[in-house]
Amino acid sequence: MASYSDRGGRLREGSGQRHQTRPRVPEQGPYHGPRGTRTRSSAPRRGSSSGAGYPLRARNINFSSGRARRMNANRRLIILAVIALLVIVLLVVGISSCVRSCSSDQTTGSENPVDSRVAAGVSEDLTRQFATELDRADKLAQIAANADQYENQGLLELALSEPAAIDFVAAYPESSKEAQPYEDEVTQGTVPELYCWDERWGAVDYADAPLALTGSGPTALAMARMGLLGNAEQTPATIAQAVSDAGMAGGDSGMSADFLGEQLSALGLSSSSYASNADNLLQVLDTGTYLLLEVSAGTLTDSAHWVLVTAENEDGSVTVLDPTSPDVSSHTWDAATVASAATNIYALTAADAASGGDAATE
Repeated sequence: MASYSDRGGRLREGSGQRHQTRPRVPEQGPYHGPRGTRTRSSAPRRGSSSGAGYPLRARNINFSSGRARRMNANRRLIILAVIALLVIVLLVVGISSCVRSCSSDQTTGSENPVDSRVAAGVSEDLTRQFATELDRADKLAQIAANADQYENQGLLELALSEPAAIDFVAAYPESSKEAQPYEDEVTQGTVPELYCWDERWGAVDYADAPLALTGSGPTALAMARMGLLGNAEQTPATIAQAVSDAGMAGGDSGMSADFLGEQLSALGLSSSSYASNADNLLQVLDTGTYLLLEVSAGTLTDSAHWVLVTAENEDGSVTVLDPTSPDVSSHTWDAATVASAATNIYALTAADAASGGDAATE
């Protein structure tokens, strides 16, 4: 069976007849349709390229690919990250600068102007006391580190027992063993406080040891002479030499009481001896008279030595100047306590003055 085409006039398959081709309907003019006769429009059909038809709408076409869009987004993120990083850096720099400035101001403001080792706000007086003790601690450590350089172990014991002697002991290995003059002002009627370990005479050899350890007798005599005569011609070192020359340097106290006899005249002094008790001590102690006492070990201090009693106070106590102990010299004493520490009282006066011994029992 042949096939046919409506347009080509071919036989349709299965049909033995040739189908007559229909004539084409003209493009224009009337035609007969289902709804009657109508006139064809001359307007081109949709999709025709000729004549007027439906207008094409203008549209913006974005030819950027997805990859380009992602790159633009990444670029914006990078810029934002850089800006954020710059802001953070500026903040860190600003904060660090402020912290350093504040720390510097705080440090400057919080430092003790007298001694940086002491906290700010501590009074000047306390700061100086702390500074003294801190300095002594440093010196004591120095002494301990060089302990093998001290031929006399008594100097090490002195540094441990008397803080005021630490400076002298620390300097002793390098110090001169020659005596120096006493150049401080001296006034008659006023007794200066002298100590055996003074750098001007403490290193001088006396009684087989440094005078700092054995010189209480010469030092007490030097104080008495300066107060009685008002001059410093005789120092602890020169009096120590006089005692040594007389062969009276030694004993528990470093000076024999025998030196207080005729030997004193060479120093412009005289002395009278009395039994040591509170009544004698207070009666003999008068203007122009000082009392020299050899006190036993374990009384005023641990060791036997010489002290000078210079005045009676309004409350009946007495003033004691101890050349081996600032602590003993720092407060007044009961007369009976001082008298009980010694066997004899030696009243010292200027050689041309009356001894005033008539009122006491010799």
